[in-house]
Amino acid sequence: MALLSFFYPELEFIKTTTVRTLLDTHRNQGIGAILLRIKGPAQPAAVRRHLQELVNRRSKNGNLSFPRLRDALVTRMGIYAWEKVEFDLEKQFTLVPGVFQNRPVTEFNIQEYVSDLIAKYMSQNTSPWHIAIIPTLENHHYILLRLHHILLNESLNIGDLLPLIPPTRLNSGFFTSRSPLVNVFRKPKFIPLLQEHLADDLSNHWNEFLSNYDPLERIELLKKYLTFPQFLAVAIITFIAIIKEFRRGLKVIKTDFFSRYKFLTCVIHRETRKRDITISNLLRSVVVSFDPRNILRDYLKIMWSLFYLVISLPNMLFSELSALYLCIFQGYCSYPNTFVGIFYTYIPLIYNALKEIVYILKTFFYAPKNIFSQILCQKEYLQTVTLSGRKCVAWSEPIKTKNLKDISNALKVHELEILLNGISVNLSKYLNQVNHTIPEEIAISLRHINSNYIFASGTNVRPEDSCAGILFMELPILNEERGDTLLDNLVKVKRNLCESSDKQQVSYLLSILQTKFGVFTKILPTTFLAVYLRYLSRKFAVSVTEVSSRYPNVTQRTLWGQEVESAIYWRPPQANISISLCLNEYADHVKLGVMCDARLVPNHALLARNFSIHVEEMKQAIPVVK
Repeated sequence: MALLSFFYPELEFIKTTTVRTLLDTHRNQGIGAILLRIKGPAQPAAVRRHLQELVNRRSKNGNLSFPRLRDALVTRMGIYAWEKVEFDLEKQFTLVPGVFQNRPVTEFNIQEYVSDLIAKYMSQNTSPWHIAIIPTLENHHYILLRLHHILLNESLNIGDLLPLIPPTRLNSGFFTSRSPLVNVFRKPKFIPLLQEHLADDLSNHWNEFLSNYDPLERIELLKKYLTFPQFLAVAIITFIAIIKEFRRGLKVIKTDFFSRYKFLTCVIHRETRKRDITISNLLRSVVVSFDPRNILRDYLKIMWSLFYLVISLPNMLFSELSALYLCIFQGYCSYPNTFVGIFYTYIPLIYNALKEIVYILKTFFYAPKNIFSQILCQKEYLQTVTLSGRKCVAWSEPIKTKNLKDISNALKVHELEILLNGISVNLSKYLNQVNHTIPEEIAISLRHINSNYIFASGTNVRPEDSCAGILFMELPILNEERGDTLLDNLVKVKRNLCESSDKQQVSYLLSILQTKFGVFTKILPTTFLAVYLRYLSRKFAVSVTEVSSRYPNVTQRTLWGQEVESAIYWRPPQANISISLCLNEYADHVKLGVMCDARLVPNHALLARNFSIHVEEMKQAIPVVK
């Protein structure tokens, strides 16, 4: 990197390495696409104003908010770099003709038109993003956005480029979804609960200890000579206070050793002076402890405590029996300070916390074996042609989410499993069309992202926070020649998905750590990672992405008020991945978006054709199950 910066001082090299960066090649770059269908006539002037405002937007300190929207993306020795070029908005924004192959653009040829636009490479001397407006003769038009994945690492979101009103109920945290692809790694429930109970009890005892022995709480302790146990209690309080003050001050002092040492000595001197902790008081406390009057006083206190214990023993026994009765017959305990109350609270927590610890240890113990068998030992099925790097797209008819929920409730399966079963049918028809042997199963990769990844905008929203981990599974392929039925195949899909979720929890967690924090790209050699990822992409040539709607039944609107009827996102396939399928949930429907390598044309359309019909066929089979 230092040599490249020396030889090319005019370039600003990108030092952050991601998985997509490792998989990029000159021909096959990670360029995603979003297609919006908007009700009403096209408004190119409004889109141009939005883009002009975006590229000229400045922060509070006067700098451009998104400077990379003006820079060109180049490579030197396989490393990405930003190059300053003369920016021209007209090169990034196009109003394409409403005619394709001498025919007006309609619903019959829009997919071919969009696929033809996406198949074209972007210009090398412009910023790696482009917006095209596609007018039609009907009462709607389309906006197609293409952008390079590198831009999403430059404080830019997809939603910033789209001329849409941002979601009003924006939440930048991790999205909680019912999808089986979210939270595959089961989070501990009882361990944090046990920790919370212990922290509360410890805090209560510590506060009681402070009220009895802290000189700042009891001023009279500073006016008399302390015994050795009292002095020891005050010393413990002082030690804890020094640690708390030192940790609090670390945020504001310098990080060098001398500054921290000086600050620590000041804290020690201040806290010991406030509580009068000195060597002379320590020696005096030892002498005071051996004073015959103090010995006699301690003896009398012990005798009184024993006498009080004997007197209160019946009341204690009654409280213990009452607590035991409530625990057995009422299911709760209103005597938390009794032994029965303590056992009733902590024994179930400790038992369940130990079960979770054993579960976590067992999961990590079997993780290497499961990763080897579930991921590394998969067979290669679909790599029969050399990929060109150019992309083609297609999409399905919409499926109503209400129908999906009805089928899900009737068959006791998840909606994703129903959609995966429909994908299985389309893969079978595609393989049959290209005269490929239909295998029993095809290895696929699964990932869940939420709609904030596409529509949310702002500096507090990071694209990686909208992505869950990656799950690998063997998707059963329906083969009618073997006598397979839709419902039989659905049972296999459910079984394989559950097996993958149970055995790939560690790899799922590791993929989240890489997505959010770049753990592996920071600590492992990039060459090793690049080879390993390309090896995996040959085994998992099909990727499936579930795009869930954060706000179901809510439609987006443009900045000028037009309604967005549908939104399709295509996640770009890279390396040896030849088929990328996206299940796009928007408003009240789901569409399957297909992005493939151009070598699969024209049969790629089979992967989306009749997808909604296959899902409806599962609904028709419900009465047979009953």
